[in-house]
Amino acid sequence: MRPVLVVAAALMLAGCALDLSGSAWKKPGAMFQQVTADELECARRTYEVGTGPDLVLGGLLDVLRLALKESRLAHTFDRCMTGAGYARAE
Repeated sequence: MRPVLVVAAALMLAGCALDLSGSAWKKPGAMFQQVTADELECARRTYEVGTGPDLVLGGLLDVLRLALKESRLAHTFDRCMTGAGYARAE
């Protein structure tokens, strides 16, 4: 039962990590399609970096480890989008 809960938590966190809707980032002169394409490229680059070692620690330690991993992925994605000249939409 515990592995199912860990997997469910990981999927929930993964779904929240990257917003690829095309509306979370803005860049002067960039059309919606370009923003979406750049988001997808940054997401691809983010996951190419890797997620780190896949440890199974158990219980709350896994939840903390997964939260840290998703935070690192989100930070890498944000750096990529910022490097491409985008700013977060408010």
